[in-house]
Amino acid sequence: MSNGQIQTGLSWMINKMKKIIVAAFLLYSSIFAQQKLTLQNAVETALKNNFSISIARGQMEIADNNLSPGSAGFLPTLDASGTILRSVTNTTQEYFDGRMVDRNGAVTKNLNASLALNWTVFDGLQMFAELDRLKELKKSGEISFKSAVEQSISSVISEYYNIVRQQQILEVIKKSIALSEERVRIAENKLDVGSGSRFDLRQAKVDLNEDRTNYLREELKLVQAEINLNELLGRDVNEQFQVEDTIVVNKNLNPDDMLSSAMDKNSELLIARENKNLADINLRLARSGWFPAINLTAGYNYTNSEAEAGFMKSNLNIGFNYGVTASWNLFDGLKTATAIQNAAVNIDINKTLLNKTEENIKAVVLTSFKRYENSLVLVELETENLESARENVDIAVERLRLGTLTPLEFRETQKRLLESQSRLLQAQYEAKIAETDLLRLSGELVKKIRGQIPLN
Repeated sequence: MSNGQIQTGLSWMINKMKKIIVAAFLLYSSIFAQQKLTLQNAVETALKNNFSISIARGQMEIADNNLSPGSAGFLPTLDASGTILRSVTNTTQEYFDGRMVDRNGAVTKNLNASLALNWTVFDGLQMFAELDRLKELKKSGEISFKSAVEQSISSVISEYYNIVRQQQILEVIKKSIALSEERVRIAENKLDVGSGSRFDLRQAKVDLNEDRTNYLREELKLVQAEINLNELLGRDVNEQFQVEDTIVVNKNLNPDDMLSSAMDKNSELLIARENKNLADINLRLARSGWFPAINLTAGYNYTNSEAEAGFMKSNLNIGFNYGVTASWNLFDGLKTATAIQNAAVNIDINKTLLNKTEENIKAVVLTSFKRYENSLVLVELETENLESARENVDIAVERLRLGTLTPLEFRETQKRLLESQSRLLQAQYEAKIAETDLLRLSGELVKKIRGQIPLN
């Protein structure tokens, strides 16, 4: 080999090493540039930035602002008004005694100012019912906000652990790719020594490409899950981050505790109860139409007029007034009676809806707990299956090297391992989602987050 060839080879190797070092550095930088996103941090970010939570928070603030004596009608109203008028007229006047007045450009000035106080002191108790209605609406706003928080947190948890699952699936497929690459090497070695066939080698490469294709598909799912989580967190969908690498499930949930808590704290049930209370108040509001209304009134007036033509040069009036006004609608075409009847029917409707909601919550909690229990059992079973599948693959690799196992049998063993790992990850994920659903249904999810208690 000539010196030129040696130098060329060394140059090629140096350039190759440079590319490898640069690629490794970029990969290292990319990995460590990504922030570690814990579930707690994700939930806290969602509480600050999530769009649904922000909307619900605004609606709750509106209901809180509306709760005031003035909105209910307890406070008086005070109106002020003022008018300034200036007119220029040409006046021609003829009297019976023959006198004539002809005045051009006569100026007239008018100044009026007034204050008017009106205070409803009795309206058939409507203002008291309205204040109670505003209180219930405030409670409904708070419950709706809590429900929006629960839904958002539940979605964040689901998407967060979906990312964890997808990352683990990718690791599983990587190991499967490594097994397929080992199978290709074994097939190549056998072909080199004359004990193998090109068919086995080609089939091994086909299976390797199949694993690589599966990896690309799962990688796309992971990217989509990361985008979904960023959207839930209300931040740039392209933001990169790392998550935890395990799914840990709380195995100590009790069905009686979950059901008892749900009957007291479930948001959907609390909203149904508030709707029932609002229906009762609406009946009181309708009945107020049967009673008279009494208003106190008071006012202050200032009037000043000046004219350059006419009988009166100036006129000044200053004074105040006060009084009581009573009104009573004796017949309104039976509108009040109809409103009372409809309000009574609406009470019955909301009672029925409340009973239906209670039974539905009971059914959903029990069903979710059964799914939770089944998922925990599946986790245990699939964990045992995974251990057996791993042992079988180790044995299969050695037998493939020795030639006592066909490539097809090896591929089947490899697939069983992949399927077993995927089923275990799916069972863990489903158990975590069932756990989250139970906490949400029982009204305990927000409490755990606010108390900084890890959900796992």
